[in-house]
Amino acid sequence: MAQAAAEGIARDAIVREIEQHLHAESTQDLEALLAGMTVDCYNLVMCDPSPLYLGPEEVARRYRGLWATFPDLEVQLRRVVAIEGSIAVTEHRLSGTHRGPLFGIAPTGRKLTVDTCVVWEFVGTRVRGETVYFDLATLLRHAAFLELPGGAGRD
Repeated sequence: MAQAAAEGIARDAIVREIEQHLHAESTQDLEALLAGMTVDCYNLVMCDPSPLYLGPEEVARRYRGLWATFPDLEVQLRRVVAIEGSIAVTEHRLSGTHRGPLFGIAPTGRKLTVDTCVVWEFVGTRVRGETVYFDLATLLRHAAFLELPGGAGRD
């Protein structure tokens, strides 16, 4: 019973850290974002042409680029899928106005939305890393950069 209580406390602390992290992303609070991460932190963005951002400086560069692309970025936690040991899996919805380059695509001024799945790695209650998955084709369709046959109205 004590172990279950300890696991519940650890789970609650991890969920709180994820919520704080996403709030820092949405408010562009780089200091708070990095304060919740370890010194050997990383971001692995699976569809990024250069997917690995290793260490605080690279992670900060990734977020600055994200905020330049979407100055009004909003990240909403949709649900916590699982937490097991030091790993958490969550689903989010990212939205923002495309005002900067996105994977080499010039700004469109369009409001873009994409659902994401993130696998978080924790050391205690601090984020060591995020592996981010999302459907790039959906994002490109929202940006009016990609049109798929028979895909009209399917977002």
